[in-house]
Order: sequence, then C-alpha cells, then structure tokens
Amino acid sequence: MDQRIATVMTGFGGVAAASQLCLRGVSAREITRAVRAGDLVRVRRHALVDGTRWRDAKPWERHALRARAVAASFPDGSTLVLTHHSALAVWGIPLHGVDDRVHVSSTGGRRGRTDDRVSFHRPVPAPFVTDHRGVSLVRPAAAVIQVAALFGGDAGLVSADAALRSSRCTPADLVAAVESLGVARASSAPRRVVALADGRVESAAESRARWVFDVAGLAQPVPQVVVHDEEGRFVARVDFLLEDEGVVIEVDGMGRYEDIRDLRAEKVREDRLRELGYEVVRLSWSDLGDPGVVVRKVLAAVGRARLRSA
Repeated sequence: MDQRIATVMTGFGGVAAASQLCLRGVSAREITRAVRAGDLVRVRRHALVDGTRWRDAKPWERHALRARAVAASFPDGSTLVLTHHSALAVWGIPLHGVDDRVHVSSTGGRRGRTDDRVSFHRPVPAPFVTDHRGVSLVRPAAAVIQVAALFGGDAGLVSADAALRSSRCTPADLVAAVESLGVARASSAPRRVVALADGRVESAAESRARWVFDVAGLAQPVPQVVVHDEEGRFVARVDFLLEDEGVVIEVDGMGRYEDIRDLRAEKVREDRLRELGYEVVRLSWSDLGDPGVVVRKVLAAVGRARLRSA
C-alpha cells in the first residue's frame, strides 16, 4: 500500500473519505489504483475502508467500518448523525436481523435521499445525540429503540440485552427513548423490548429465545441460574430455568460446540441435572426461527416434569 494512504488510514482508524486522502497528496487515480489492488475497499462513493481490516472483519465489524467511512465521506459542517444499528455497530453492541445499509439522520432537519447504501431518517432530538470517538451518533438506548421499531422485537431485544449487559445504557434510558422518539406509535415492538430487556442475558441466541417466549405466550424463565446439588455443591449454570416447573432451557448459538470433548462434558452436565429432578430442553439457533417448534419443545418438557412430580 502507498505509504501516504497507509498513514491516513491508520490515523483515521481504518476508514477515510477520498477528500482526506486528496488533502495529503493522493490523487483520484491513485485511489482507484489502490481500490483495484485491494488495498482499499470503496463502500460508497468517496467512502473508503482499509482493505486488510475489511477482509479480516466479522460481519458486524464490517458494518461499523462501513458506517464510519460513510460518516467521514459527508462534507465538513454537515449535520449527519449515525442512527439505528449503524450507531450500535460503532458503539460495539451486537446486532441481529438488520440490513447492510448505513442509517443516518440530520440534526438540521434536512432529509437526504435514501439509496441502496444509505437510509436517511427523520431528525433525532438533541438529547439523544452524542459523539463517540469522533463520530456523531445517537445514544445506545435510542438506537435500540429505532432498531426495534424498524426491524422488530427480535432484532431489538438482542441489542437491548447486550447494551444493558455492557452498561452502555440503563433500563431508565430505554424508557426515556421509547417515550421521546415517538416510534412506539407505529409499532408495539419497542415497548415490548423495553419491558423484556435484561442485562443478565448473555447471548444473542438467549435474547432471541426470550422474544419467542413472549410472542408465543410462554412464561419467561429466569436467566443464568446457578444449580447446586443436595449437598450445596455447584452443578451447573444454566441459560434459563422455569422454577415452578423444574425445567431447564438451554439455548445453543451458532457453532456452540467446536470440540467433541465439549459435547461430552455437556452430556455429563445434562445427565447430572436430570438426576437432580430437572427436565432439560435444548433449543438450537434454527429452532428460534419457528416459534411453533419452541412451544412444542418447552411444553413437552413441562409435561415430563409434571409427570415426574406426580
């Protein structure tokens, strides 16, 4: 990579506008050459990302790079603000069920033109806008509510739980956002997300499961419960427990078991839970896409638990 380009990209955290490169003596032709060589990736007109960082990034990390590059590419003095999951990605909050567009608004009230790369939204009240590492964006609670309103509760709850878990926002912040942004008038999902959000939940799969439980009308289990045996010795820390029924619910994310030894250890763990009188039900990532499957599995486990105690 041209040393001038490398210096600029490093200085701006792996992203830059074409104008920032031009100010340092890099011509448009040299930028095009770098894009063709893979040294740079053009994510939108004038918005550039370091090629190596882009190729090494996970999908959600790519969205943060794309969002920051697009933000950098707008003219100096613009009132562009990153919103929705574009803001969440820059905050480092996990995403699920969203698109690849960069979502923005303008505090000046002007609406840009939505295209296949960028979606423009109405202005966000000033108290919900801040700066993070040189990028103007909405606060995490506001972004969570926006995602829930646009993409649904499944997507919103994944980010809401993660934001609470990482202390990026508080339950009170979520309440303030849903009351002030006005998005709840068009969708019931934001209010349900606020009611359900729980920082004890530790993964996107667990958040998705809780949304399915709610949609299906199932009782919400207690998350992250430590189980001990009769002598008070630690047995397991389970994803969820239906305490009144004695049913443990474990949720597998994508690629949970990478080693056969992990799978064997999990079987031993489940056998020990059953010896203590618990029924165990496992929900896979694919199960979470079909509420009917989740309901059948959970209710079957509840039925077995009641027969045990009869």
